[in-house]
Amino acid sequence: MNFQTYLKILITAGLKRLSTSFVSIFGSLWLLTEPIGLFFPNTLNFGWLGYFALILISLIIAIILRFPKRSVSKQLPAPNSTIEIKIGDLFGEKGHLVVGVNDVFDTELGEVIAPSSVQGQFLSILYNNDQSRLDTDIEKALENYQSQRKEDADKTRGKRWRYPIGTTLVLGTHEKRYFLTAYGYMGNDLKIQSNADYIWLSLSSLWEQVRLKGHGMQISIPIIGSSLARTNLPRLTLAKLIITSFVIASKQEFITQKLTLIISPKDIDFINLYDLEDFLETAIF
Repeated sequence: MNFQTYLKILITAGLKRLSTSFVSIFGSLWLLTEPIGLFFPNTLNFGWLGYFALILISLIIAIILRFPKRSVSKQLPAPNSTIEIKIGDLFGEKGHLVVGVNDVFDTELGEVIAPSSVQGQFLSILYNNDQSRLDTDIEKALENYQSQRKEDADKTRGKRWRYPIGTTLVLGTHEKRYFLTAYGYMGNDLKIQSNADYIWLSLSSLWEQVRLKGHGMQISIPIIGSSLARTNLPRLTLAKLIITSFVIASKQEFITQKLTLIISPKDIDFINLYDLEDFLETAIF
């Protein structure tokens, strides 16, 4: 992570913690030097120079202690799993990946699927923009769900067969799986509609498929339901929803040795990494 990203994290999320640490450290150093000064009045009589030096030392210590982090992690008490929250690129991660999709599994880039979205990047990066090949893989994976699908004759763009929210497809090989989970309804106006219930249902189905096909290997997931999905939920809330769902499902049965929640650098303005760290420490463990 470059200096600009570190600075952005510090400005948007860490200034409050930095200032709190500075005040605490400065106060502690001040309380420490005051009684010492009673015994060595001439030695510690620094005047204004000493006062500003104390401020500088306190600030340096606070910055060291609160230097912006690229990731935070927490070990689950049971089972033996780790949750990591990381600022980075989903498609640069090792292990399996999760991709959020709509209920018709659209793949057409442009008006239907934004090229900048995770789903759009999935096609361009991992399928080299070969939409036909991706459609073939998806249709093959959907063969087990044909009894559950319904045709939407009113849909004029993209695909027309709708599948239940939560339908999760598994593409790739046993060494590198891609879990495509349907978390939202693609409207005929090409806008995805979703909500907390849809997200929770898709996550529950996702964890079940990861148990079956993931072989316990590390899996990385973006904040599904953000950006173009109309969930009306902040990214921070969605991140907490993903974490909570994973913890609850893991307590029922082991899912994976490690879940990595990926935060895109462009989302730093919307997510406080320190709040998520506190959430990992206190909210659900």
